[in-house]
Amino acid sequence: MDRLRLCLCFLAGLIVSVVPVAVHAETTATVAVAVPIDIASAVDISGRQRMLSQRMMKAYLMLGQNIAAEDARSELQDSINQFESQLVAQKAFQPTAKVENSVARLDVAWLRCKTLLAAAPGKEGAADLHNVSETLQKAAHDVTLAYEGVSGEPLVHLVNLVGRQRMLSQRMAMFYFYRAWDLFGDPSDMELHLSQAHFTAVLNQIENSPYATVQIKEGLVKLRQEWKPYQQFLFASKDPVRMRENALRVAELSERMLMRAEELVALVVAQAQAVSQ
Repeated sequence: MDRLRLCLCFLAGLIVSVVPVAVHAETTATVAVAVPIDIASAVDISGRQRMLSQRMMKAYLMLGQNIAAEDARSELQDSINQFESQLVAQKAFQPTAKVENSVARLDVAWLRCKTLLAAAPGKEGAADLHNVSETLQKAAHDVTLAYEGVSGEPLVHLVNLVGRQRMLSQRMAMFYFYRAWDLFGDPSDMELHLSQAHFTAVLNQIENSPYATVQIKEGLVKLRQEWKPYQQFLFASKDPVRMRENALRVAELSERMLMRAEELVALVVAQAQAVSQ
């Protein structure tokens, strides 16, 4: 998915400013950075940081295994660029000390992860990145919770909840590609199943939420339509060779899942903003 499509639902409720953002260690680029002006948008962007921590790893693992290498290279660079621009936005919107501290920890975790991502993808690098990417994902989650805590509104919590579905869509693909590379075999399989169970449970939770409008339920239907074939390919085999045979389809479906999840988050963010006005 290109960066423009990923950003569409983020732009609502944001102020856009132009600031220098580091794209590589040796260069900077001037990009438009969207700064959140409400808590729902801040929770949205932080939830997207969670997702990007997993999407970057998915793309790195694909690139290292020469799976749709051109698409993987583009996804990796797009995700890095977007993560950095959104981190700038988070630094510009820190309504509490808890948010400020959690964003600072995210910044530290990102610097370590970015250094490893900059190296040519390889099996050793993928192993080294495992714990680092998990730390980054947790740091991004902590920022999301810090922003949510500023409001405490049920709809803002729903933004966080739905936003986790974005992350899980990429997390499952990430562990699939770890397994396909014969790395962390049993732990990767366990994480796949845990993420599947969580994703399914949250789908039901969203559907039964008193805040699930007709539009949100329609978005859920679209997400479920993508979820069925995605599950089938994710769990078709535990054999790394067979998994590589299905790798292109898993990569494609992971992006389709992400697109539908982004659409769903945008609906919930819009509802939360409308209620708060």
